[in-house]
Amino acid sequence: MIRAYQAAHGGLVFETQRRRRQARSSRLLAVAAVLGMALAVGTVQHFAAAQLDAGRTAPAGWNDAK
Repeated sequence: MIRAYQAAHGGLVFETQRRRRQARSSRLLAVAAVLGMALAVGTVQHFAAAQLDAGRTAPAGWNDAK
């Protein structure tokens, strides 16, 4: 365990390591939140488009019969 000692300027000596770890953790949480929202929006959009396409009929010239 690393102990933090009071420095001459009044701050803690090993305080920067803790701040870096907190900053990295908060950045990772922000990226995870953005990716989660993008995944949710993409999923909803996919299902909405599939439901919209299910109600449509293909034009007369677009059938596979030749």
